[in-house]
This record gives sequence, C-alpha cells and structure tokens, in this order.
Amino acid sequence: MGPKRRRQVVAGEFEGVDLGDPRRSRRAVEIAERLAAEPEASLPAAMADRARLEGLYRHLGSAAVSFAGLLEPHLQKTARRVADAGVAYAVHDTTACTFGGESKRPGLGMVNLKNQGFLAHVTLAVSADGTRLPLGVLAAELLVRTERKNTNRRHANVRKKDVHKESDRWGRAVEAAGARTPEPRTLIHVADREGDIYELMVALRGAGRRFIIRSAQDRAVDVGDVRTYLRKAAQETPSQFAVEVPLSRRAKTPWPRSAHPQREGRLAKLSVATLSLDLRRPQATVKTLPESVSVNLVHVFELRPPSGEPPVEWILLTSEPVARRAEIEAVIEGYRTRWTIEEYFKAVKSGCAFEARQLESFKTLSNLLAYTLVLAYALLLTRSLARHPRAMPATELLSPSEIKVLRLVTRKPLSEAPDVREALLAVAGLGGHLPSNGEPGWRILSRGWQRLRDYEAGFRLARADL
Repeated sequence: MGPKRRRQVVAGEFEGVDLGDPRRSRRAVEIAERLAAEPEASLPAAMADRARLEGLYRHLGSAAVSFAGLLEPHLQKTARRVADAGVAYAVHDTTACTFGGESKRPGLGMVNLKNQGFLAHVTLAVSADGTRLPLGVLAAELLVRTERKNTNRRHANVRKKDVHKESDRWGRAVEAAGARTPEPRTLIHVADREGDIYELMVALRGAGRRFIIRSAQDRAVDVGDVRTYLRKAAQETPSQFAVEVPLSRRAKTPWPRSAHPQREGRLAKLSVATLSLDLRRPQATVKTLPESVSVNLVHVFELRPPSGEPPVEWILLTSEPVARRAEIEAVIEGYRTRWTIEEYFKAVKSGCAFEARQLESFKTLSNLLAYTLVLAYALLLTRSLARHPRAMPATELLSPSEIKVLRLVTRKPLSEAPDVREALLAVAGLGGHLPSNGEPGWRILSRGWQRLRDYEAGFRLARADL
C-alpha cells in the first residue's frame, strides 16, 4: 500500500495503546505513522528533525514503554480479525535478530557462536480461506540467550531434567494465541520441523486444539498392533493420489547445512499417502506424559524431481481428518501456508531494515521491534492483496494522487482502472524491478515506494509555483 494508506493502517493498529500517560500513548501513534512512511529509512530520516529523533530515543528507552505494551492493541485487533474469519491458521516460527559491531550491546545475548542479538518467536495469524491474507500477530515472545548455544547434543537425562528448555517457547506460543481466541477450533496451529515436539503435541491434543506439524524425528510409532518407526510407516503406505503443487523459489542461504537449501521455483507433482497412528513417548521425555498420542499422518513425496534436485518430502502430523481427498489437500494447503511467516520475517529484516538499526540496548531494540512487527504486517498485507484471487482496485491501497503520479512516471502505461497487482508492479518498476526476475523483493518495493513518494512531493511543489 502507498505511504499515505500505510500510515493510516499502521497508526490504526496502535489506536488504544496504553502506556500509562495519554501524551506518551499519543506519541506512540505519531511514531508509528512516521516509521510507516519510510519503512527502510534510517531513524534520523524517518523522524525528519532532531527534536523528533531525540523524542524517539527517549520514548524507546523509557521505563514506561515496553514491547508487550506497544504490541497489545495490535494483538487485540488481530484476534478480532481471526474471530471475523471464523477459522485461521496460527503459523509459529522463530527468527534470530542479529546485530553487528564489536562492542557488546547491553541486554543482548549470543544467538550463535559469533553474533549478538535475540530470538523472536512469533505467531502469525493467516486466513484459512485459500487467500493466505495475513491477519496479524497473535503472540510474540523475545528470548535472550545468556550463554553460547552448544551445538552438541546434551545427554538425554540432562535435557529431560532441564526445566528451562528453549523449546518450551512453542507451547507458550500456543497458549498465548489460544488465550486470544477462546474457541480452540478457531485456530489451526502450523509449525515446521522445529515444532516436532512430543510434549507440544500432547498439549495440543489435550486442549482439543487443531494442528499441522512437519515431522523432523523418526519416532517409534504403533500402527494398529504393529510397532515400527515413523519414516518406515510413511514410506510403506501406498499412495492414494498425486497432486501438482507450485513450489516457490528459495534464495541461497549463508548456511551450508540449511534446512531450506536454495532451489528454483517449479511445479512439483507430489504423491500423497495418509495413515493414522500413535506416536510413542520418547525415552528422553518425562514419564508423567502419556505413553502415546494419536495423530493422522500425511506423507507427501515428489515424483520425478528435476535432475540434481532432491525430491520434496513432507511427513505431516495432524489432528485434521484425512478420510477424503479434500481433507487431505486441506492439510497440505495448511502446511504450505507456513511459507507466509517466512515472507513476514523478510519484511521485518529487509522491508523494515530492523537488523540495521544502530540502537544500543535490548530495551530500545525490543521496543522498536514492536513497531516493526506491526509495520511488517502492513507490508505483507500489501503484497498479499496484490496476489488475491479477486482483483482489487488500486484505490484500495493507493491514494488518487499517488495513482495519478504513478500513471505519469511509470514506463508501462497503467490501464484506465488499474488493480492492486498492476499498481504494485508499476511501483516495483520504479525501484528497478524487471518482470523476468519474478516477484519483486522487499528492497525493490521499498525503493519504488520511496521514488513514488519523491515524485509526488515534486509534483506538489511544481503545482505550488515555488
């Protein structure tokens, strides 16, 4: 959406914020508006003058301002959007926020062996009607590691007795999201392989919550009266049908052993099989948990992948029924919706340049992150609306003056009544995007919005005859 519309949306998400003083609360809304105008701009550029910049720094460092307090009105509005939707996916994932520099920033920990920062575990609500529209953040927790993460597996007995396991964040996120939506059937919790935690699935089942979790561990399972292992059971189950699914392009990562290696986008033909089974309690898990938990399994395996490409394989564990093809395809679609949170984190880091911020403490960075999470939601909503199955008029996202200026400066003439996607691609063109390069990235879009904003300001000055 254009800068004007984005400022309105982001400011609206902060309406009702309570920071203990009306003036402080009003300042929060004003700050949100200014940050929304230029998401990738430096803080001095976004604030425009020294007085506002100093006010921002005081605000972010104030003892009366907190990450939870700033984010609360957005969480409430997200819950209302979920209620209006009837059913939504609650997509859970963790991202590491890392910050450079040789000096130690107070309050930050080590996110790996060399970088300081903190982890943000986020639950993003996404519509379950096939459009994948983001509805907002339902829960967010920040974690600071007080010691370097040891990559060696600890002895099972040590891990079992650890009452402060980092993995417990998954269960806390489920509970926090569930508290916002009292009807447990409203949310379908979705997690990638890191969420394959026996305790988590027991808790989900016990609370009557819905879930789709990709398996990471080859667990012992019972299939009827037969004791076997999960992967063996999945691979020996006969295929029920094949379905074609578009796989998105994935850029190269800096980590050679990444769980998500680089690949080109393609249309994959996937073989699908289903099975009902009981997961056995792992030996390293506390004995107070049930000996088993019942789940349905959906095994997805790519047929004839391109030469040199590993086949796609998903083993999905779910509470959802899998008796009919439509139910199975709904589980696959639910897991594919998890990609939305990856785009959301890119919006946080690239679209909003959060990791480039030069703030000097966890306190100020975490408070700024509250603003950034809301702003990233608005950015992701823009892109999602551009891909909406129902073509929406560009006036949904851009002001009449922005459309008029875009019509004058874009290389490819706009149609008489452009839709959101046409306008967004025109903005991306201002940022240097080439259609042959696929969908525009966050930095390209940010550059395009900035140029549109500059053009609009120039036309306004020209009309003033200065």
